Amino acid sequence: MSVSVVLALACVVLLVIAVLLAVVGFRRLRRARGVRRVRVPATLVSQTYAGAGDVLHVEYPAPDGTPLRATIYMWLVNAPGVPYTFDGTVWVDPADPTDVTPRRQGRTTWATVTLILAAIALVGAIGTGIASAVVAFAESFPT
Repeated sequence: MSVSVVLALACVVLLVIAVLLAVVGFRRLRRARGVRRVRVPATLVSQTYAGAGDVLHVEYPAPDGTPLRATIYMWLVNAPGVPYTFDGTVWVDPADPTDVTPRRQGRTTWATVTLILAAIALVGAIGTGIASAVVAFAESFPT
């Protein structure tokens, strides 16, 4: 098997991986954003800096009024309309009061990681596809 064929096979494999990861990532994203959440006032018990965000220990009321506590991770995001720090509220799934997040969109971290991996696989597929074409062109020259 020539080098160009091996690179072309690698391109196809990476392209299939990229498509599968993208499908899984978008499904995870849709599922995370599909959870209906309500905004609930919360009290910050403690906050610890942890790399690209903060680990927050918060206390918030359950639907029956009893206090619940949760530990959540809050990414530090600098984007329009997104609070940079804890704003005194959390978003809770009414069907599962223990499912709490600091922002409305829900638990999207794993969906985002999956989509980033899909993008990396796509870049790898493009790179190996270009390399396969260049090598095939080079192999066409007479020796």
